[in-house]
Amino acid sequence: MKQDIIFIPLGGGQRVGASCYYLRIGESNIILDAGTGIESGMEFEPDFYCLITSPFVQSMNQINQIFISHAHIDHIGYLLKLMSQTKHASVYMTEITKVLSTYQLYDRAFIGSGACDEDSRLAARRLLENIASVSYIQTLDFGKYKVTFYPAGHIPGAMMTLFEIGRRRVLYTGDYSLNSTMLTQGCLLPEGLNIDTVIMCGLHAKHPWYTKRSDAMYKQVRDVLRCVETEGQSIMCHISQLSKGIEFLKVLNEWNTSRVPVYLDSSVMNIIEKMEKLSVPILKPGNRTMGSHIPREPHVYITGDMRNGNFGVYHNVRVDFSLHEDFLEMKEFIKKINPRQAVVVHCGREKSVLDNTIEQEMMLDSECRTQFIFAEEKEIYKL
Repeated sequence: MKQDIIFIPLGGGQRVGASCYYLRIGESNIILDAGTGIESGMEFEPDFYCLITSPFVQSMNQINQIFISHAHIDHIGYLLKLMSQTKHASVYMTEITKVLSTYQLYDRAFIGSGACDEDSRLAARRLLENIASVSYIQTLDFGKYKVTFYPAGHIPGAMMTLFEIGRRRVLYTGDYSLNSTMLTQGCLLPEGLNIDTVIMCGLHAKHPWYTKRSDAMYKQVRDVLRCVETEGQSIMCHISQLSKGIEFLKVLNEWNTSRVPVYLDSSVMNIIEKMEKLSVPILKPGNRTMGSHIPREPHVYITGDMRNGNFGVYHNVRVDFSLHEDFLEMKEFIKKINPRQAVVVHCGREKSVLDNTIEQEMMLDSECRTQFIFAEEKEIYKL
């Protein structure tokens, strides 16, 4: 008997932030990602009220599984709250995503914070310990459907999730990348493809003018090294996303031929050492943990602590560059998969009414069979 597949964006529909999606397969209730977002300086969260007032779920305890694509805050920021509300749901992510999520949700919130509540810390630790780690190409059989995980690229540990319901195949991409970076290979697409529906994160699906500057990070690295080497200035590099900081460090280590000392704050060093144990090589001999005293020699200091008070000693740099696919790469991705249906979420707003969307562009391709849905938050879609 054919099982209905229902999809509702609870956050991260036609805006960026709070990526969180409800997927119902038959009688099973599934959540894809659980992020938070920032808009006009205010944090916002997924809207679960629209879910528990729907015909499908009357209580959060009816959620069966939660799948996390990767460890960026707009995909994991709400996870601990969601886990505390869904007493029986199993949570799945890769081991590297679990390590990075622990840093984002636990280390940054509780380690070294004198103001933290001990009960909250212990509750967070217990929840994180209950997460199940999965491997790429691993398949889990839930009876009425199977789930297989594929490398997504983008950042270490990121995964795509393929649902197989009878002969139907539904792929959730999370954030993905076709091309390799210093830390990851490009995504690995399911063997044989034949995807019926792809639920894809399409940040630039409405931005035909956007072309990713592949040299943006390298320019930052060059500028930082030049400032230390030629001007004798110490640089504090602030990272808002750990994955960007790690990629920045990887390039910095490769290009640092004069061996400028590179210091890391203790929490960043700790998480990188854990990643190295999972076969993600990053550190070089010149990388050190920052102690209680600032070194006198010119150096680079990479920190995730935005409250760091030593601003007068350093020239400050915010490490920032794009890890997302641009418009042309998204077109290439759709052409490779050629799904019957593409549900586009995690979209940045169009800048002009004259901008073509990915749908309008793909209509010009005679070989493209894809029907597009730009899914709105709180709306119900039957896939």
